[in-house]
Amino acid sequence: MYNPFPLLTRGLLTDQIAKGKRWFVRQSFARGMEARLKAAFLIRGYDAEEKELAEKHLATLSHDGNAFLYDGEVAAHVEKLGVAAGQPFGYKIFYAAKKGVDWRPPAVYQQKIRRYIGRYHPGWRASKEGDKIQVGLYEEFGELFIKFSHGGEEEVVGLEMIEGF
Repeated sequence: MYNPFPLLTRGLLTDQIAKGKRWFVRQSFARGMEARLKAAFLIRGYDAEEKELAEKHLATLSHDGNAFLYDGEVAAHVEKLGVAAGQPFGYKIFYAAKKGVDWRPPAVYQQKIRRYIGRYHPGWRASKEGDKIQVGLYEEFGELFIKFSHGGEEEVVGLEMIEGF
């Protein structure tokens, strides 16, 4: 299963806190699982003023017994995030970094995207002087989406939909 997110490192964690991230949601992350692991997790950071959004994210994870909201101003929480950033044996912890239209899909996904566009948007054609087909990868509450746009039209679909092509 394709996973576009980087591993959480101590440097990345420090940078995110320095950029104003205060709230960090942890959730189980099936895309990061490998046979030899006990578990894989995804950490998503939110700015200090985004507490309600972080809590909303956490509320969507009621089925996830590993879900947790860390507060970057609580020393014990920062310490636990530091341990996670150290990538303890048997676990992989990823960070939900922004991708957007800067994302470059792997070759196999480029083909899947072409097939999807050909099937659902056969009239979309990119030209050198005209409209381009924009494809971006976005994350919301730990779920991955592909956003297509062309000539004022937009569509957002779950990454799972593209993986079926």
